[in-house]
Amino acid sequence: MKTLDYSKVEYYKTNKFKFDIGIYFNQSIELFTNNWQPFVIYSLVAAVLFIVSYFTVIGMILIAYPLMIGYLIGAERAESGQSLELKDFFGGFKNIGNYFIYSIIVTVISLVVLSPYFIFTLMPLLFNDPNHLNEGLLLGTTLFGMFYMLFAIALLFVLQACMFLVPYLIHYGNMSAIDAMKTSYAIVKNNFWWFVLFAIVVSLVSSLGMVACYIGAIASYPLGYMMVYFMLKEMLLTDEGNTEIDRIGTNQE
Repeated sequence: MKTLDYSKVEYYKTNKFKFDIGIYFNQSIELFTNNWQPFVIYSLVAAVLFIVSYFTVIGMILIAYPLMIGYLIGAERAESGQSLELKDFFGGFKNIGNYFIYSIIVTVISLVVLSPYFIFTLMPLLFNDPNHLNEGLLLGTTLFGMFYMLFAIALLFVLQACMFLVPYLIHYGNMSAIDAMKTSYAIVKNNFWWFVLFAIVVSLVSSLGMVACYIGAIASYPLGYMMVYFMLKEMLLTDEGNTEIDRIGTNQE
């Protein structure tokens, strides 16, 4: 079982990581080709759960990250040659509390960032007679709203990139949501544009199936998250029982 290697975590807080996106993609293709059946079945089940949760809103917040982590759990088991059953994919739900807290934090931050846009957009309606609108105020708030929305989108994009590692730090390191956010920021800031590029590539790979045919997403989604697994494996993970302390003990013997 893979776990977080804290010596790697500390190292990449202050050093750059060499991404090899092509290798991650090739590894994902090979792994999926040899183990496609359970991943396709899981994708179908996950899609059904997403559709059902969509009508509850809160349900999506609860299950989104655990279902995403399921692909990485499956990738790890498949790569190590372990048996892979549908129930194995749901191991991400063990940290559902921390994922929920993180989702709430992200939602609150997003609302705070976007709130000025809604305030200034509604201002002409709040301070004007509907029959005698102040055109200057209307134009000013409209222009402000447009420019602020561009700023807000850029800011949220940066925040999203800086938090890229949070779900994986929670899963592999059993970190709290706050600790995972701090750690993710510390690592990503040293490799920001590489993480942005990697996230874009993963998104494109994951969505290829939807472009060709929606049903194809059941194959492309696993590929995208397999790429994340192989990147994390190289960057931050180690086998359980093979932490830095264990390695020092072995060397002393």
